[in-house]
Amino acid sequence: MKRIYNTLFIVGFISLFMSSCNDWLDVRPSDEIKEEYLFETGNGYRTALNGIYRKLATFDLYGSNLSWGLIDGWGLVYNLAKAPDDGGGRAMKKMATFSFKHSELTPTTDAMWDAAWNIIANCNNLAQQVENEDTLLFYDRTHERDMIFAEAIALRAYMHFDLLRIYAPSMLMNPGERTFIPYVDKYPSYLSDRQTVSYCLQHVIDDLKKAQSILLSVDKSASFSMESRFIQNYNGESRFLGYRGYRMNYYAVTAELARVYLYAQKADEAYVEAKKIIDVVESKKWFASSTSSSGFNKGNMKMMEDIIFSLYSTDLTDWDQKINHLSDNPADEYNEHYLCLGDEMVNEFFGSEKSSDWRLIYQLEGKYYDTYYRTLKYNKQKEGTTYSKVNDEMIPMIRMSEVYYIAAEAIYKTNSDLAQKYLSSVKKGRGIKNVDYSQVTSEEEFINMIVSDARREFVGEGQTFFMYKRLKKNLQGMDGYNWKEAEAKEENMVLPLPDSESNI
Repeated sequence: MKRIYNTLFIVGFISLFMSSCNDWLDVRPSDEIKEEYLFETGNGYRTALNGIYRKLATFDLYGSNLSWGLIDGWGLVYNLAKAPDDGGGRAMKKMATFSFKHSELTPTTDAMWDAAWNIIANCNNLAQQVENEDTLLFYDRTHERDMIFAEAIALRAYMHFDLLRIYAPSMLMNPGERTFIPYVDKYPSYLSDRQTVSYCLQHVIDDLKKAQSILLSVDKSASFSMESRFIQNYNGESRFLGYRGYRMNYYAVTAELARVYLYAQKADEAYVEAKKIIDVVESKKWFASSTSSSGFNKGNMKMMEDIIFSLYSTDLTDWDQKINHLSDNPADEYNEHYLCLGDEMVNEFFGSEKSSDWRLIYQLEGKYYDTYYRTLKYNKQKEGTTYSKVNDEMIPMIRMSEVYYIAAEAIYKTNSDLAQKYLSSVKKGRGIKNVDYSQVTSEEEFINMIVSDARREFVGEGQTFFMYKRLKKNLQGMDGYNWKEAEAKEENMVLPLPDSESNI
């Protein structure tokens, strides 16, 4: 077993009762407090969990590599001929050409691997420490202890699932009984053998279902309106129990379970989980997309109404500035460098809906005579607008739009009308009032329609590559002025383990 499975950060004890509504999210890893002291108080447990969320939002993980950066480069989301080398661009270019062992890429992928297992080790340690802890240690007694435990095992499952999607073939690639990564659910772990894809998926599902059953009770009385889950001010010790949109809440776990089931080729089970959240949208209007584009002028570039789970980082706009805006020069647009879609990509994936789709009108910026379309999703919003501060610090992890995609794909064979209704729900929430299904005559054509919409939706959010891999569809994009298509095969879609882990 390699040391990475036991790597543990000890998060410092930081006050949770400062003035800012999001101060509890700012906990950073520290080696100043020993583990035995950290878990002596309820605040110590809170700090440990917050430290895990903060680590997830770093550049090595979902702050870049697993959202707008490396993984989107792999999915050919951008025309990287226009990208700079700085800010992660160099590694993204190597990923897009499947140069997995190139010296300009491996430091980035090795850091990603190490950070991911660091998260899992900390989740395991926290879960083991808190599961049977005295409830008198916690402000909200059993409710709070159970919440911390459930979130720890849910995050463990979330991280394992993304490692599996990166380092192992999808089900349609016939992984069989070959083994790829371990599933580590104990701390410390002195023996962690690689497991099959099916084994890992089942353990992910088991962890998520256990977390879901606990969080159903934890979150039953909570409001999940956009205001409640992201914006509302919470005071005193109740602050830790608020802001459920920044945590692996019940609906986030349910959405992730639907995502995992679909990846596991279990469409019926995926639909059951997706439908649970769809019913909530219909009854309580939580996670429903806005029907107005006015939010963009108020700083809501990420359309956060339908974000079910988000991470938090104050560094996002700085990272965006470095890769997308350092070379800005209106007098010489041709030599500017940024992450963008090429014009052929826009024509291919937006099609006849270009003139009405908010994701093109507001989230992409036409550059150099509309040859390129720069992504604005992480661009710093105008200060003082209603949603600018919250928007600037959000890393979307799972959206209601994806839940609709999952439900639509899963139900199409038995109820194509309902499937179309689900896809239309996404499109109408993005400014497209009239959706044309007249050319859809088969399941394959309908899935292609979902894929085209998801290509617009997932820009900067790290899900495009995984969608193509799950479906075993050839990757599509642009390289300079040329259209590019890469075969959906293991050589292109499975990242080799780091050299240091080759003898696991």
